[in-house]
Amino acid sequence: MKIQLVTPRNPPSFWTFDSVLDLLGVDCIFPNLSMPTVAALTPPGHDLVLSDENLDPVPLDLEVDVVGITGYPIHRDRIVQLAADFRARGRLVVLGGPYATLFPDEAATIADVVVVGEAEETWPAFLDDLAAGHHRARYDAADRPDLTEAPMPRFDLLEVDRYHAMTIQFSRGCPFRCEFCDITTMYGRTPRTKSTSRMMAEIEACRVAGVRQVFIVDDNFTGNKRLAKALLRAMAEWGRAHDYPIEFNTELSLDVTQDAELLGLLRAANISTVFVGIESPNLAALAETGKTQNTRGDLIAGVRRFHEHGIQVQAGMIVGFDADGPDIFERHAAFAQQAAIPIVMVGMLQAVAGTRLFDRVLAEGRLIDTTSGDQFVGSNIVPTQMTPTQLYEGYRWLLGQLYDWRAYEERTVSLLRRRGAHASPGLGVSRRDLRAARGVAGLFLGRDGWRRARFSWRVLLRVALRRPSATVEALSFIVMHKAMYDYTAKIVPTLVAPELVAAPVMPGVPVELVGVS
Repeated sequence: MKIQLVTPRNPPSFWTFDSVLDLLGVDCIFPNLSMPTVAALTPPGHDLVLSDENLDPVPLDLEVDVVGITGYPIHRDRIVQLAADFRARGRLVVLGGPYATLFPDEAATIADVVVVGEAEETWPAFLDDLAAGHHRARYDAADRPDLTEAPMPRFDLLEVDRYHAMTIQFSRGCPFRCEFCDITTMYGRTPRTKSTSRMMAEIEACRVAGVRQVFIVDDNFTGNKRLAKALLRAMAEWGRAHDYPIEFNTELSLDVTQDAELLGLLRAANISTVFVGIESPNLAALAETGKTQNTRGDLIAGVRRFHEHGIQVQAGMIVGFDADGPDIFERHAAFAQQAAIPIVMVGMLQAVAGTRLFDRVLAEGRLIDTTSGDQFVGSNIVPTQMTPTQLYEGYRWLLGQLYDWRAYEERTVSLLRRRGAHASPGLGVSRRDLRAARGVAGLFLGRDGWRRARFSWRVLLRVALRRPSATVEALSFIVMHKAMYDYTAKIVPTLVAPELVAAPVMPGVPVELVGVS
């Protein structure tokens, strides 16, 4: 059979960096790992086409037997349209991924076949059934797959040069029980990992393909610390042997900072940036949501331990917990400045289907609507210690404050001055870097306005004079500020608190609160 695997276009968001893709010389920051993974799970003999709408328009008229579409809840609208377009052309549409897993009944109205959960067993089973002429409308993963048996993703099907970074995955699942998080719903609380040898083979494949930055997309890379350490040791040895050709990023939890050996291994493996779900400087909010791993020590001290090991922290933060009052916005802004975290992804609390938070606020009559999947554009929960208007106004102020020119400059300069050294002195300059340099130079020459030019020169000169070795990184932070500033400037005017009226919100719930624009 001929199979087309489709990744929908990402809507503008905090991480899509839309306004600086041209500066970086790429079409998309990184690929969705789902499709090369599903391609690897496809038995030999089938003809595969990968279509990433973030690179090119999806061809709708290819003569294919099956169209597979993946996506997150944030992709819902585009998934609906793509599925309709393909089905109108007589294609058999299979829908999988987080959206289908969290909303299987809704997905069933959109596609011919729904794959719920992880696809290692269900996707090959569907193809076998289809070949035999008796496929089902829904496939549910009976067990969580053993990732030690996972095949290598089909990186060869990707246009690697059109992405800023490549993505690989070590583990699925997380041992923690944060009330708002849907990761354990989808992947369980027992982290499952690939073998060290498999991971090193994937990393080597990235090197051979010319990749210079790899994002390890685990939701908690250190969920199993023992196995994570084994992989990091292998990565460190590989990096030394190859003169550190790749810089790595990943996601992990703050409790890592209580393990000196693990911190050292992260640095030795050339992991230069980590995304950490800090969530809130309000300890009562952390306790409320079950984020106990963040209550075992001083948050700022933990961030600085990463910095001391040469590792940049990007923080995930949330406002709108039940324990949050109107002062929470100033507390968030002060925390970011004190901790010297330039990149802060802060959103309003959302209750996602399948989470304990969703069940709780639904039972309490405080659920406004189902989630959009984008916590930047709204909250679907009625807050307890402030009005919705206070939540939205405070959130707008916080976004403006975080990416205010001077506030961001101070966080960036503070980080780069005191951060420890990376494992490697820095990667060599590629042809794409040289192409991007021309666009970045425009920021200093006033092509994006005099204020951005002044900001860019101030950051660059302050870092160059005090720590010349961090000059290239300063350029990176200058570019990232443009992405964050442009995005927040676009969404802030759209953030308006819903008017709340008494009405049913879901079947089986007699009286709820519904947002009305």
